[in-house]
Amino acid sequence: MSARAMITSHKFIISDPREYQMELFEIAKERNTIAVLDTGSGKTLIACLLIRHMVDQELESRMLGRHRRVSFFLVDCVTLVFQQAAVLNCNIDAKIGKYCGNMGVDLWKKDIWDKILDDEQVIVMTADVLYNCLTHAFITMEDINLLCFDEAHHAKKRHVYARIIKDFYICGPEDMRPKIFGMTASPVDARVDVVQAALELEELLHSKITTASDLMLLQSSVNRPKEEVAAYSKLQAPFQTQLCSKLYSKYGKYESFGKIFAFSKQCASELGPWCADQVWRFALSEQEYRKLKRKEERNVNRQSSQNGLDLIEKDIQLLREAKADVQNHIFDTPDPETSDLSSKVVLLHRFLRHVYAEENNNKCIIFVSRRYTARVLAALLKEVGSQHMKLGILIGSSSSGAGDENVTFRQQMITVSQFRRGKLNCLIATSVAEEGLDIPDCSLIIRFDLYTTMIQYIQSRGRARHSKSRYIHMLEAGNEEHRRILGDVRSAEGIMRTFCQSLPEDRLLNEPPNSEHLLDENDRIYIEPESGAKLTFSSAMQIMGHYLGSLPHDGEDLSPPIYKVRHLGDRSYICELLLPAGSPITCVEGAVMTTKAGAKRAAAFEACLKLRAKEHLNAHLLPKYRLRDIPKMANAHLALDSSKTQNYASKEKPTFWTIQDSIPPPQAWITIFLLSNQQEINERLLPIAIATREKLPNIPSFPIYSDRGALSDVISLRLNKPLDVTVEKLELLSRFTIRLFYDLFNKLFEQDDSTFPYWIAPCKSGEWNEETLADDVLDWEMMTDIMSSLQLEWNDKTPINNFVDRFLVDRRQRSRRFVVYDCDPTLSPKDPVPMQIAHGSTISNILDYSYNAGKKGAAKWKYIKWKIPETEPVLIADRLLHRLNYLDPPTEKDANTCTEAWICPSAFQVSMIPCHIIHMAMIFPSISTRIDAYLHAWDVCKLLGMEDLDLGLALEAITKDSDNSHEHNKDQVNPRKGMGNNYERLEFLGDCFLKVASSVSLFAENHENDEYQLHVKRMLLVCNQHLFEKAKRINLPTYIQTEGFSRRWWYPATMKQILGKGTGKKISKPGSLHRLADKSISDVCEALIGAAFIDKGLDGATEMVTAILQTPEHQQKEWADYYKGYTKPGYQTALPSASQIKLARDIEKQIGYKFQSPKLLVSAFTHSSNPYSWEKVPCYQRLEFLGDSLLDLVCVRYIFNKYPEADPQWLTEHKMAMVSNKFLGAVSVEMGFHRKLKRVGQHLDIAIRDYAIEITEAKEKSNGAVDFWTSVSPPPKALPDILEAFIGALFVDSEFNYQIVEKFVSDFILPYFVDMTIYDNFAGQHPTTFLTQRMTDLGCTNWGYESEQIRTEEEYFILTGILIHSKVFAFGKGPSAKAARICASEAALEKLNSDGLIEFQGICDCKIVGENEMKDLERAKGIRANGEEEEVVWLEE
Repeated sequence: MSARAMITSHKFIISDPREYQMELFEIAKERNTIAVLDTGSGKTLIACLLIRHMVDQELESRMLGRHRRVSFFLVDCVTLVFQQAAVLNCNIDAKIGKYCGNMGVDLWKKDIWDKILDDEQVIVMTADVLYNCLTHAFITMEDINLLCFDEAHHAKKRHVYARIIKDFYICGPEDMRPKIFGMTASPVDARVDVVQAALELEELLHSKITTASDLMLLQSSVNRPKEEVAAYSKLQAPFQTQLCSKLYSKYGKYESFGKIFAFSKQCASELGPWCADQVWRFALSEQEYRKLKRKEERNVNRQSSQNGLDLIEKDIQLLREAKADVQNHIFDTPDPETSDLSSKVVLLHRFLRHVYAEENNNKCIIFVSRRYTARVLAALLKEVGSQHMKLGILIGSSSSGAGDENVTFRQQMITVSQFRRGKLNCLIATSVAEEGLDIPDCSLIIRFDLYTTMIQYIQSRGRARHSKSRYIHMLEAGNEEHRRILGDVRSAEGIMRTFCQSLPEDRLLNEPPNSEHLLDENDRIYIEPESGAKLTFSSAMQIMGHYLGSLPHDGEDLSPPIYKVRHLGDRSYICELLLPAGSPITCVEGAVMTTKAGAKRAAAFEACLKLRAKEHLNAHLLPKYRLRDIPKMANAHLALDSSKTQNYASKEKPTFWTIQDSIPPPQAWITIFLLSNQQEINERLLPIAIATREKLPNIPSFPIYSDRGALSDVISLRLNKPLDVTVEKLELLSRFTIRLFYDLFNKLFEQDDSTFPYWIAPCKSGEWNEETLADDVLDWEMMTDIMSSLQLEWNDKTPINNFVDRFLVDRRQRSRRFVVYDCDPTLSPKDPVPMQIAHGSTISNILDYSYNAGKKGAAKWKYIKWKIPETEPVLIADRLLHRLNYLDPPTEKDANTCTEAWICPSAFQVSMIPCHIIHMAMIFPSISTRIDAYLHAWDVCKLLGMEDLDLGLALEAITKDSDNSHEHNKDQVNPRKGMGNNYERLEFLGDCFLKVASSVSLFAENHENDEYQLHVKRMLLVCNQHLFEKAKRINLPTYIQTEGFSRRWWYPATMKQILGKGTGKKISKPGSLHRLADKSISDVCEALIGAAFIDKGLDGATEMVTAILQTPEHQQKEWADYYKGYTKPGYQTALPSASQIKLARDIEKQIGYKFQSPKLLVSAFTHSSNPYSWEKVPCYQRLEFLGDSLLDLVCVRYIFNKYPEADPQWLTEHKMAMVSNKFLGAVSVEMGFHRKLKRVGQHLDIAIRDYAIEITEAKEKSNGAVDFWTSVSPPPKALPDILEAFIGALFVDSEFNYQIVEKFVSDFILPYFVDMTIYDNFAGQHPTTFLTQRMTDLGCTNWGYESEQIRTEEEYFILTGILIHSKVFAFGKGPSAKAARICASEAALEKLNSDGLIEFQGICDCKIVGENEMKDLERAKGIRANGEEEEVVWLEE
């Protein structure tokens, strides 16, 4: 059951009001009233009646069109919000809202509160929430018709009740002030003059105190307990038990044990030795040991650094020893009849043993003053209590020190619920049970520890409302102070009642006309003219805290603001407020005040005014950059959905092949294609060349694979001098090209010179270079011989050797092609087919095989149109496979296929083209395909103004070889083979350079921006969404290569086909559109930057960034332009102090670089907590922003070059180790940077000290292993930050010299990463990596993380959920997005490893869908393969 459910079960009470309740209700209708009635006398019922009355009046008012107003029921704690709202819900027919801080209301804006005020008639809320709403002008006093103050006696001094009245109620027009109704058991909650305190409460709340006019009527309606005094024997003086004495002798000087020693000594007197020893058991339990250790560390004097470290070490050792001593101590069972217990406890024990001697319905509360006392008594009574006593403890939710137990609101409610239902019948409670909580009527109240004020007495007595209840005061015999306290509270109650009853009905409150005397004369007020929001000294610190909480952070460096108060003498104080990381204002000084607290509030007030003046606070005095804005902007507006795809036009042929005019070219440019490994591919082939209208760019070499899998590079050689084209030469080239396409590829094109984009030509044997003349390369004689006849004619007298090295094409089925390499005179056409040749059962001899006659009888010769010779030779040949894609290795089947054949020539057309040309021409479709791809890349380069970029890298950058190339950590979907490297590696590198380029540009040109603003601006520049939009603007998607080799569209698109398959159709890609993921397009942009970085260094990458982004931040043409745009800030050129010069000299000795600006170096070591006035330099945050990106790039380039075959996932995982906070923190300590950090704050000092010790010990134990840092705790974030800031300072001081940064990283960081395999499991140790792998194994592709930032009154955290198919599967929370993601991943893994797998399978169907898609794909491939069969084409002679 939830905590809320436990407190919402209430009965209808308004139907039976008593006479005195109606009397007070009538009074409250007429004037502001403070109802003073005993606990349990029904004050809430009067409030219900009054609220119902106000609701009825409000309905009438709204019908008349007046401004809507709402009744507010204010309480002092969260518990009462739900409790009182439940009572009102049961008794009032109105819409009732309930609001408290842990509902996240501090993030709500005015429109939300306006809707609440419109929709609801009654609101129950904590007073703090209303005060905040009034401060920010979300709610005004004109919106309120009634203010009910529960436990109104709290309204004094700076309590929020008092601040609401002083800051807002009395400042508004009197006719618009709401009615006030206060409720209390006593108007006084301290030992003061009762009458004076009551009058002051009346004056503050602008109300009259009222009680029942007839006390007898009240007493008859409310049960009052029988009061008794129980005296116990005089207690011993405080003393130390044997255990305490032993501990004191060893640890008495240990400051953090001071309170425990004091309480234990007092406890020995008040409770007895056994109870005193139990205190140590609580205080030094395993759980409390860590808490005490942290508390002790915070007590070390920050100013004495080395002595402080020594003290910490000594104290921690003492703490360990004390813990061991207590654990080893033997605790005996207590004996009530011995001196183990005090007389006070013995009396309590005897009394309870009598009350619970048998099963009964008695309910008892024992009131104590300390939480420790409650826990010790509970431990005792569980040992020696009655079996019928069911014991529980009820204490407050806040703990005050070591050994003190943390109790949640839910635990309190469970205890109260169990007490109400009888599962518990005895509670040991602190003051938390006196007011507020709805505790059932008790038959017995024992004041084990006496009250200190009248209201404690009245409220605790009010718990005894049973008809025969008893209220026992436990007093020490002979203790006059106890007697005086008892007399004082009874006397004060009598005075209070007499005062309340004696007030005249018509008296006027002692209220000055303007109530100005209620305001603190030192308070200043600022009212925002735009909204009416109000800033006061009271609200300033709260507004300041809210603003600082909204600043961006990663959860690791939550430095609180530091208030440094200086005493100026003569009760004068001034405060300097130091703001933490991320704040645009670092230091503010307040006005001189008469108190320290006032000085702090004054400093906060000034800080708020400055933030508003600079528009960091909006008109409602709220932060302009809300906590929610960052993840919403990053996730929704800047990121791209990796699954979102769109259709884009696909450029079919490069612009290079576009024919500008139809006249024959006067010149042609020759490019020769050779193989680097010709012998392995085919020793009989010779190079071929193409002649083009324009000179081809430099075509990079690329690999091809032979039919047997041999690898060779295709190398292009461009001749520098063009071929002078004559009509005769052009005709010969055209006819040869057409003949080659027909004989080899069965396509006949029209001979129209104006349509030829290129011509193919055979080459002579020889060696050439770029200066060789074209006529010395092209084999004109061979082309003339080939074109002398359509085919080789032969008869029975033709020498058999004339067939050797000839290319034969089946006359009927031209897809059957053979290359003859020998003849066999021993065989005849009628001989059986050799066994090694695969053939059908109907093939009976070599002649049958030659004619592919697979049918039986005469039918198999049906289509033979020519006479078959009676005798003809048998030729030994190689059958050419249908394979045309030599860019991809052959399948295992193709590589092992036997191609040897025995054939007869009469079945074939014997081509005039020699075999050495055929072998090379077979590769030409692959060459043509790759040339087209390179030319597409060249088009992109020209589009971006970088046509001299290496085309191999450019093509890699625009190649997308699968449907999901953008998803680096997933298996490829529908991969396209033979396309070469895809963009993934280059994108990895380009992403890093883009981050650097944007960081440097923003740093140089935005001196006024803090780190947060720089981060936001950089995020907008480098985000995928921005790149995607820029890519679309330049039409980049058109050029992205998404299709591999196709036998359908490698032919020249401009030539007209007149015969063969596809005649009459346009030679083009299968579709004019291709489907691209949005992220793929942005990835290509980054890949192009990476390509430029590799080919042309910093200058080339800079030029590419500018060409793609074209933003005001990116106008640079070369790397040096970044520094040209940088203006040195004043501090960088200011004269340094002696200590700053010394720091620069120390660094020079350490790393070999001399800083020109020591102040810049000091800035790199200055934490945001350090007051600006001390060093007069800004903190390191801007430099850290710059250094972070520079370090990233150096490390990425290092592993990119070192591991050229590594995929992006591997590179990313191993880069994580190089730039992780864990590693950088270790390097900071190794270099001694932690000792140079200038900071203020104990928590940071202690954290750095602990980490330095841990990392040093880890290194000493590592035996020289460079990965010693992986096993230690994460460092304080300031340590990796200053290393990155130092790199940024190096870069700036050296005038943006990237090589200086490279040298530093090479000297001090890369030595840890000589062998990257050491860190193979570094990323794998991460829960998110584990989960990614697990989801991949399970086949799920539709999952991800969703994060939301949450802030309550008590804590701030990131909540991250893991969504599978849009359903939350697991979640986790943490102080940062990173921590929350880790926690969520761990939760998901744990769930998958237990019973969550069934739930997962019910959500995810990716595996089934994927299998079905693969089946469809295979079927589609089969259809395409069948469609590739070549048809019979006849060429008339």
